[in-house]
Parts: sequence; C-alpha cells; structure tokens
Amino acid sequence: MIITESRTRNLDNVINIHKVPAPVTIIDKKTIAIMGSRRLDEVLREQTGMAIVSDLGSGNRSIGLQMQGFSSEYITILINGQPIAGRNSGNLDLSRISVSDIERIEVIKGASSSLFGSEALGGVVNIITRQQVTQTQALVSLQHGTYKTTDATIEAETPFAKKKGGAWLTANYYRTDGFNVNTKYLREGKTSPPYDNLSFMARTNYDFDKAGSLHFTARYANRHSIMDRSYGAMPTRDVLDEDDLNAMLAHNLKLGVNTRIISRYYFTTYKSSQEVTLRENGITLQNNDFKENIHRVEMQASHDFKPQKLSLIGGAGGAWMQNIAEAKGAGGNMTNYFAYTQASWQPVNALNIIAGFRLDGNSVYGQKVSPAAGISYALNSWLTAKMSVGRGFKSPTYKQLYQVFTNVTQGYTIVGANVFEQSIADLKAAGQVQAVWEIAGAITDLKPETSTSWNGGVIIKPVEKLKINFNGFYNTIYNQIVNQQVGLKKNGSQLFSWFNIAKAYTYGAEAGIHWNPMKGLVISGGYQLLYAKDQTVIDSIKNGGSKYRTVRAPNAVRPAGVSDYFGLPDRSRHMANLQIFYEYKPLGLALSVRMNYRSKAGFQDMDNNGYIDRYDAFVDGFALLNASVQKKILKERLTLQLTAENINDYTDYLMPAQPGRMILAGLVWRCFKQAQ
Repeated sequence: MIITESRTRNLDNVINIHKVPAPVTIIDKKTIAIMGSRRLDEVLREQTGMAIVSDLGSGNRSIGLQMQGFSSEYITILINGQPIAGRNSGNLDLSRISVSDIERIEVIKGASSSLFGSEALGGVVNIITRQQVTQTQALVSLQHGTYKTTDATIEAETPFAKKKGGAWLTANYYRTDGFNVNTKYLREGKTSPPYDNLSFMARTNYDFDKAGSLHFTARYANRHSIMDRSYGAMPTRDVLDEDDLNAMLAHNLKLGVNTRIISRYYFTTYKSSQEVTLRENGITLQNNDFKENIHRVEMQASHDFKPQKLSLIGGAGGAWMQNIAEAKGAGGNMTNYFAYTQASWQPVNALNIIAGFRLDGNSVYGQKVSPAAGISYALNSWLTAKMSVGRGFKSPTYKQLYQVFTNVTQGYTIVGANVFEQSIADLKAAGQVQAVWEIAGAITDLKPETSTSWNGGVIIKPVEKLKINFNGFYNTIYNQIVNQQVGLKKNGSQLFSWFNIAKAYTYGAEAGIHWNPMKGLVISGGYQLLYAKDQTVIDSIKNGGSKYRTVRAPNAVRPAGVSDYFGLPDRSRHMANLQIFYEYKPLGLALSVRMNYRSKAGFQDMDNNGYIDRYDAFVDGFALLNASVQKKILKERLTLQLTAENINDYTDYLMPAQPGRMILAGLVWRCFKQAQ
C-alpha cells in the first residue's frame, strides 16, 4: 500500500516523514494485520535491510535490531516521536512492544535525520499509535497456537463532546511457553524463556476551538519471565520482572493554516528486577534491580511559505535521565538539551532541497552540532534521483564507563573502561584473574562516537503500479565503542571491557520493488549487500602489527592476511526478502506469503585474536517462510485468521530466540454501527 502524505500527519508532532532527508520505509496497520504478527520484532525482521539478533549476554531475552550494519544501540526506538527507556546491553527489546495498537511504523535509515536525535547513528524506528477517533466502535481479538502462545486484545474508542474530543483504549495480553533450540547442550529449560506480558495503551484528545487542542497518550506494560536452565550441573532459575511506562501531554496550536506550534511534556520509566537462584537449594546467586527515568520537555514549530514552496521546522528542549542500579557504576544522572531546525525548499516542481542541523548538549561531554542535508530531483516523470548526508553523535553510557558486572550463571565479568585499571587490581587481589591479555593495554577513557552517513539512489516508476528503488549507503563511525574480551578469569570464563575503535565503516546497497499488477495483489521485495568492518583491524593486519597479526588455521597458527578478516560480528553480507499480499474484497479474503533470507554471519572469535576470521564460529545462512490467511464474514464483523511462521522449521542453537515452526489460529470480532 502506498502511504500518502496526508495519511502520515501527526496531531502531536510537526515533523513530516516525507520531508526527512534519508531513506524512509512506512509499514501501515493493514499490512501488519495481514501478516498476522503480534510483536514489533516479528514485523521488522521481514523488512529489507533489517536483521533481528539476540543478546546472549542478557539470557537471550533481549532482541535487538540492525540497520545498515549498525547494531541496536545505534538505532533510536520512538513511540510517537519520543524515546523508550530500558535498554539491556544497548539493546531495546523489540518483543516488549505489542503491535495491536500501532497505526503505522516509520523507519528512517542512516544518520541523516537531525530531527529525531543525533544518537540515531544507524537510524530511527518511530511507532505511531492511533491518531484520530471517528466513531464509537470496539474490537476483540484472540490468537492461540504453538508453544501455547496466546495473544488477546481488546480495543474500544469513541468520540465525545459533539466530536470535539476522542478517546481510545487498548489492552493486550501475550504469553508463550518459550522454546529450546539447543537440545544438544541444554539438558533442561528453554533457550528463549516463557513469559507473560500485559500492556495498556490509551489516548484522548480535545479540540478547544479550531486553533487549539490537547492530547494525552499513555502506555503501560509489564512482563514476567522465568528461565530455568541446566547444562548438566548447577541448574539455575532466573526470574525477571519488567515494568514499562510512557506518558505524553501535548498542546497543539494552529496559527492560521500555515503555522503550527506544539508544546509537550514526556515521561518514561523502565524498571527491572532480576533474581538468579540455585534450583537445588534456593540460594540467591545474583540480584539486580535497575530503573531508568526520563523527563523530557520540547517545543516545536513549523511554518509553510506557500507561494515560495518553503517549509521551516524548528524545535528545542531538554531531558533529564536518571539511572538507578545496584551494580557498581551502572547508575548515574545525565542531562541533555537540544535544538534543531530544518528547511525544505522546492524552487521548481522537479527539485526539492532539504537542509538542517541539530545541536546536542550533554552534561558529561558538552556540545556537538550534527548537520544533515538532502536533495531530490525528478529527472523526468518516471525517474527521481536522491542524495543525503548527515552526521551523528553518541555519548558512552554509564555502563560502558563505570559498570563492573559479573554474570554468575555464565561466569563472565564486564569492566567499565574508565575504571578498568583499578577494578582489575581489585579482581586480582580477590584472586579472580588468571590472565589479562596484551590487548587490554589499549583501554583508555572512552570518547563519544561520531558518524557520517551518506545515502544516494534513484526511484523508478515506469508505470503507475510499479515502483523500483536503488540506494547505496556509506557510513563512517569514529570512536565506535565495542565490547571485547581482554583476559581470562580463574574459573575459565571471559573478562571483557570496552574500547573505542578509531574508525569503522559500513557500506553497501539496497534494492527494492513494489508492484501492484492487479487489483488487490501487491508484490514487494528487497535485497541488501553489506560490508561492515573495523578499519583498525585491516590496518593492523596490513602493517603486521602486534595486534591481530595471526590467525589460527585448522592445522597451525599463521600470519593473518586481510582476506582472513570477515567483518563485524552478527552482520550478514546478503539479505533478501519477498512478500506477496492478496486481498479479494468480494469474498472478504486476504492472504500473504513472505520469505526472508540471511547469509552467514560471524558469531564468535574462537582463537582470541580479536576479530572474526574465516576459521571462527559462524551462524549459517538461512531462509524463513511465513504465510497467513484471513477471512471476513458476518458483514466484516468477524475475521478468522490462520498464521504459519517458519514453515520450513529452521532453527540454529546460535540463534536462541528464533523459534521453530509456529501455527496460530485466531479470530477478530468488531462492533460498530455501520459498515467500514
């Protein structure tokens, strides 16, 4: 479905997604419904150039996103333009978010947007919830299937005060028994734990007059999960409770038809409580409590100079971020302030120029300016060329700077870079350190990361119902912060810390097609080629330096060559997807068949030479096939659903959060006054 500009306007945000100088993808509610997906990660994993990866260090619970080779900590996840709190090892777990209350998902790739925040070096995923209420109606849906997975939703909405106001409420319950894809080594328990998730979303708005309106949005979610594990000795129980709250109050003021001013306050909090015990005797091995609060105020303004075809957007605000944690060095407060502006100018019909910048200030690292610009030119009626460039800026987190954390179930320890020397001395005095490797000598106080992102391509529309796009990208990251093993503990487990990589890069190309060959039928697909590498490793191999100088081949250790270096872990060089959607309205029938493919990706450095080489551990290439069918009956009041995911039942113990074949059946009952 083509999303028009009028359908993507927000009541509590002046930013127009169609005037962002970067590649944009929009996934609408209808597409999400036909896919039969239930959580945000399930929707995004099937999009071009997006990869879902597990965070093994957080017990496989955290499921993150990659775009253009950037990992999850460089991708900003927003709800209605506001950040969500609660990241685990940098990942914001996408499975925390139900799609039942989502109007559309806007995806911006690359650090080319100065409007959504400079920390989004890899891009932005902006979740837009229901914006307007037109009539009184309600909906009940239920899905149930494999792994005793249940997804139940209740929605209700109504206008009030002679349609000056509107209100809606959604409640969603989700549970799964989890699954085990590591039957070879995991004797008891699940690789992906069972959990229950309950979430509520509400919105109300009221128009005082034609000029002013007030909007309030709130979301609350709770998740409870229990992970029992045994690899043959010391079986453990890991209980995690998470509470997630977002709330925003916004005032929308229209001055004439061309000027809007929005003032808004936003609060979000995330709280987690984790306890790990020995199942045999109930002794507590680990108890972690973490809480993050963000208070954010912002004012935005936009003005359209109609005769000149010039649009201006500007905004300013600040945020206070509070981290409270038991782990040493994991807590701390930080304040940010920001200001941004962007101009969009169309001097002639064929040409559109966008330029803007963003100023970010941080209480720890001072100020940074991140400019962005883009240009598009319609060479003729069917061919448009686009180019954009932008910069990003990201501060280290308190965890990367100061946290000293030991995972008692797996034994490894992570030491913050800025406290590494003293912390290692303390661990040695406690008799826990077997060896600290030479590579640890490179650990210094962490610097902020910066990036420059280039995107350029063409959009081809040879006929009305066919759209083809090509896009090339090149991202340079300076001082990228990575986690790396720097030694061994006496219990045989790893010792990690954080480094700045002087220069890393990702580059590649994407191609996509969207074809509507006949009424009701949509065929879309895409392909991404990606190279993601650390320039430091390449330079060191070329120069024969002490770092990264050898590789452990099957029969002997030998000098390394550049061709031995595969690239950053978890990145697939080739990704592809194909989606077929068909809707036959006279019979109320809708079906979809989707396939997505990932080539092999580096998993673990087995010879401890500091990088993924051809002899290390890899996740094999794989393809997943999904399908769903829906049938509407009783004048479209009742919808019957059948969803099949991972039909080919592909699993890999190195992908612990990828379930095997899942079959779910369900129904949706809608109550409304007249046919929609």
